[in-house]
Amino acid sequence: MPHAFPRLLATFALAAGALAPLAGAAQSSFKSPIRVIVPYAPGGGADAGARLLAPGLSKELGQNIFIENKPGANGQIGTQLVQHAAPDGTTLLFTVDHSLIVVPLTTPGVTYDANRDFVALGQAFRSRWTLTIPANAPYKDFAQFAEAARKDPLIRSYGVSYIGGAPGAVGDAIGKYLGVEMVAVPFPGSAPAMQSVMGNQVPSVSTGMPEAVKAHHAGRVRVVALTGPTRSELLPEVPTFKELGVQDLETVRTLIGFFAPKGLPPAMAREFNAALRKVLATPQVHEALLQMSLEPANTTLEEAASEIEEAGRFWKQKVGGPR
Repeated sequence: MPHAFPRLLATFALAAGALAPLAGAAQSSFKSPIRVIVPYAPGGGADAGARLLAPGLSKELGQNIFIENKPGANGQIGTQLVQHAAPDGTTLLFTVDHSLIVVPLTTPGVTYDANRDFVALGQAFRSRWTLTIPANAPYKDFAQFAEAARKDPLIRSYGVSYIGGAPGAVGDAIGKYLGVEMVAVPFPGSAPAMQSVMGNQVPSVSTGMPEAVKAHHAGRVRVVALTGPTRSELLPEVPTFKELGVQDLETVRTLIGFFAPKGLPPAMAREFNAALRKVLATPQVHEALLQMSLEPANTTLEEAASEIEEAGRFWKQKVGGPR
């Protein structure tokens, strides 16, 4: 989810992290500096979010926190690094649910499993998925888009930043609603997909809110529907797919959070979760996440684990087992 604001925020947060005090948790069970592995390149939404949270977590846990980017193979490289790390709190993972849950279901040879190999320490934020159309498209809302797509096969192509997962689920649900087959057009990332819809080169894209919200507000695209059970405070004027009659998208969202290797002592998991929730509750962090078009997700350990299990069941039903 790379765009200018996260890159600036990442730079700011990295500088702040270097100055983070170490006196915040006198009796902390974290006794060594903490590496947080982000399995994506610098500058994206997950990377910026990790760097935003690092200074506050460092203060609460009484340890320096270092963000390390380990991109590659759809998130597999960084995820596997944490999978095989010692469960002592020195190496944690900050990732989106796609690489942790969907990739093992769709990619042969992936050796990790979200529930078997990791402990969910708490979600940090969530992102909805949208159907976004060109600003100058002849169809102005979802109803008009649906009518056009039923009549014209060319309107059934939609841009995605990757094949499968959330963007594919959006296209499948729309196709089922319309009674036609939607055709995913892959792009090498969210930014190229958004550029394509801005340039009216594709009839629509299925993309995350960090990519869509600012372009929508600037009048460069039009978001006509979004996933989730209720409308978002970030786009209160945009109806949910559920409101529009499109089924099975209420729980389709990107979950972004912290994970530890399986075997982390429960006391450390509880301490980290408490620190994370305290940091997420600060007005500065809450506002920064909203500026990034991300919805804060302040979850307990139990809630975080339940969300990951629910996401695992959903995606296994959607895509089956490894291919």
